[in-house]
Amino acid sequence: IWRHDKTNEGAMGANGESTSGTASSAKKLEHYLALGSALDSSAAAVDLIGAATAEPGLLAFQELLELPGVRALEKSDEAACRAAHGLLLTFAYGTWSTYREQADRLPPVTPAQELKLKQLTLITLAGRSKVIPYATLMSELDLSGVRQLEDFVIEHCIYAGAVSGKLDQRRGCLEVEYAVGRDVHPSEVGEVIGALESWLESSDSLLRDIQAQVDWANQTSQAKKQHERQVTRRVEEVKKNIRAEMELRG
Repeated sequence: IWRHDKTNEGAMGANGESTSGTASSAKKLEHYLALGSALDSSAAAVDLIGAATAEPGLLAFQELLELPGVRALEKSDEAACRAAHGLLLTFAYGTWSTYREQADRLPPVTPAQELKLKQLTLITLAGRSKVIPYATLMSELDLSGVRQLEDFVIEHCIYAGAVSGKLDQRRGCLEVEYAVGRDVHPSEVGEVIGALESWLESSDSLLRDIQAQVDWANQTSQAKKQHERQVTRRVEEVKKNIRAEMELRG
């Protein structure tokens, strides 16, 4: 069994995510958002999409989709502009399989973009299951062998901070410990909110149970202390009575 240990690769966040990697990704997104706010043509928007989707470490694209210059591409009269917008949608919400299914309507991807989409695919799979069979990974990532798969997971996903986990060669699976988040499609927002509300309700219930246990422990402790005080007083009274009786007999 192979395990990756990131303790020597920078500070880690509370959820195991590399804090330096997260900060770097945020700065890259800010950079492209700044560029996007000054777009003056459809060609510039298409170029922005090409650069952002190939940028190493940049894994969030929803805010780019909200830029006016980028939104305008969706309804452009030019097929190339609409295709570029579709490609950005794929990077925001899709996977490598999604791209392959729509490849005839989307621009061809560079090796850097293909790598990025495969990273995003693994992140999506890790969000769905904590144990992913090698067969599923090779199929979804379009990789032909175990060595090629393991090299990809280690070098381009774990070292990059996209996921953390164990590669179990004996069982032929990836055991996921955590994965970075991806953009949430607008149609899934309600589901996410519902899941968060359910989690909050469960947390509130757990807190109430814990508080009840604390209250019970406090009450039990107070009752024990009161009993001890009563016993102590009784012992003192007995001692006084014995001393008084001995003095009378004295």
